[in-house]
Amino acid sequence: MPKKRTIIFYNPAAPYYTLPLQFLALASVIDRERYDVKIIDARIEKSTRHAHDKVRELLPDAVCVGVSVITGTPVKDAAAISQMTKHVAPDVPVIWGGWHPSIYPEQCIREGFADYCIFGQGEMTFLELLDALDANDGFDTVLGLAYLKNGKFHENAERKFIDINNFPAYDYDLVPFETYFRLKGMRQIDFYSSQGCPYRCAFCADPYVYNRRWSGLKGSRMLFDVFEAVKKYRVDDVLFQDENFFANRNRVLEFCTGINRHGMNFTWAATSRADQIAPLTDDFLQEVARARLRKVMIGAESGSQEMLDLMKKDTLAEEAIISAEKLSKHGIGASFGFIVGFPEEGFDNTLKTLDTIKEIKRIDPRFEFNIFFFTPYPGTELFEYIVKKGYRVPQTLAEWSDIDFIMYAGYWVKNSEREYVERFKFYTKFATEQERKNGILVPLRYLASQRVKRDYYRLPVEKEVINFVRHKLLHRVNW
Repeated sequence: MPKKRTIIFYNPAAPYYTLPLQFLALASVIDRERYDVKIIDARIEKSTRHAHDKVRELLPDAVCVGVSVITGTPVKDAAAISQMTKHVAPDVPVIWGGWHPSIYPEQCIREGFADYCIFGQGEMTFLELLDALDANDGFDTVLGLAYLKNGKFHENAERKFIDINNFPAYDYDLVPFETYFRLKGMRQIDFYSSQGCPYRCAFCADPYVYNRRWSGLKGSRMLFDVFEAVKKYRVDDVLFQDENFFANRNRVLEFCTGINRHGMNFTWAATSRADQIAPLTDDFLQEVARARLRKVMIGAESGSQEMLDLMKKDTLAEEAIISAEKLSKHGIGASFGFIVGFPEEGFDNTLKTLDTIKEIKRIDPRFEFNIFFFTPYPGTELFEYIVKKGYRVPQTLAEWSDIDFIMYAGYWVKNSEREYVERFKFYTKFATEQERKNGILVPLRYLASQRVKRDYYRLPVEKEVINFVRHKLLHRVNW
């Protein structure tokens, strides 16, 4: 029997520890009798250098190196591992997949980092590419593939979206679970129960990458796959990383009913939109709460109807408040995400968003929130809008890699407005933090609550002191 060749999947360095589900999805369709799959996740290694050394050791037997590339700072490490591969093993092709190659395949290839780019749903494209590499022919027939041939860029036709129920379950044995558990601080697995999203949000690249298509596991299949993983790896919590978990209520209800019927003992969290939670009945939410849903992550985006309409969110501003009331009533946690700092937004609209957050916190102080400044993500409708308006956006991979999507604020945002939002975030979170009840901090929490109540954020001395302690002494993320 011929020796199996190795497929190397590389996950670039990033400051979080979600499982590399994109590679588990690809591995699920690969013939494991022909190929040995190795996943190197730079996020869990001692350093990127250590991660690169692991790849280097595998290159002599490698058929290819697949790199998952998300726009922003992970591009730096994606470029570095690709350059190293080309230097050490120039005959080993480098394949990029993910959102950035799906949007800018020619840029990724012409700048010399990727030999092939996969765009859109990647499972069958990657499988067919392996056959083309083996035969050194047939690349023009692989749907969803971009490449250079004789210096000319080729982008094949888009692949028809495939129902994910047709794909096998993930082989979680490919990842070192205990390492992820330790880094996460809990026995938690990440899980995709769907792909894509049917909505048209103008700030999101998903409508471009998946063309507003959505496919979700049936409730019975989701139950089986999740139960198997929970039992096998002694999992305490499941984090659904779907773009939109609640896109189909029937399968959610089937999933929750199955958990309650079988008495499975794990908690879980999932994503949703405000307009999906707001209309839910008490009976539905009771069933979900019994199934131990601990948190819903809601993309509320704005407290201003004007901005929601600009984003084409297709929700009402008040639905975030209604969602908060319903989830609080049933003891389900929530985390609300908001976006501010759009060009020409007007700070009055930002203040409406901050008022919405204050109302959500009044409903339930335990509810979490995040505020991000608008980032012009490539492939989105709003990206094209601001380009037409004359705003400058990154032009090269190097420029895209300099954008930190967590800390980013566009150059059009006034410093005074950015500081106001950052101070609001700090004082609101500190005033309602549930993690610690340290008596020493009680007076500072009271002072923070008074600042929020009066919207007074000047001279933020406490903010500097507390963030110094969190970051330098406790090694925790700053607010």
